[in-house]
Amino acid sequence: MYTQVEDAILFMVKANKGLKFRFENVDKSYHAMVVYSMIRNITDTEDVLISAILHDIINDTEYGYEEIEEKFGTLVADMVSDLSDDKAITKWLERKKEFIRRIRVNHDVNVINIMLADKLHILLANYAAFLKQGDKIWKNTSGTRDENRWFYREVYNIAKNENANEGLLKRYKKLLIEYFGEFDE
Repeated sequence: MYTQVEDAILFMVKANKGLKFRFENVDKSYHAMVVYSMIRNITDTEDVLISAILHDIINDTEYGYEEIEEKFGTLVADMVSDLSDDKAITKWLERKKEFIRRIRVNHDVNVINIMLADKLHILLANYAAFLKQGDKIWKNTSGTRDENRWFYREVYNIAKNENANEGLLKRYKKLLIEYFGEFDE
């Protein structure tokens, strides 16, 4: 019999079948496992770990809130929903502005830490691609360099204000400065 975390990994891998993680040309499940690994370093709370594993399921797969709630409970479904974009908003910048508005009023440090780990891994992958391709990267990504800089800085400021994990914050800030330059906090 699988543990809940193992069941979440299996569910996530099946849900992500055929999906790729942008810039690294690997299975999308890799991203979920990196986020899980970052969160596993700061907590052993099962619902938080499962939410880290499933954080992109609503965004990227055919599964929604109801399936997650049925399989893993309301708390996990709520956290995954909180971490999801509103896909009804088709323009990237508008979708990110709506996400920032919602996450600003979310005071659950667990959700904030998962968000920070998620965005940190995306930044790591984007920055690695940027080092290889330079500014050509912006032709293959959603949003301009300035829009991305705004979004990732907002994520940092929210995480800092909500007392996110210090280790994740330091790593995120260092990469953010290296990628986009100094900024006022």
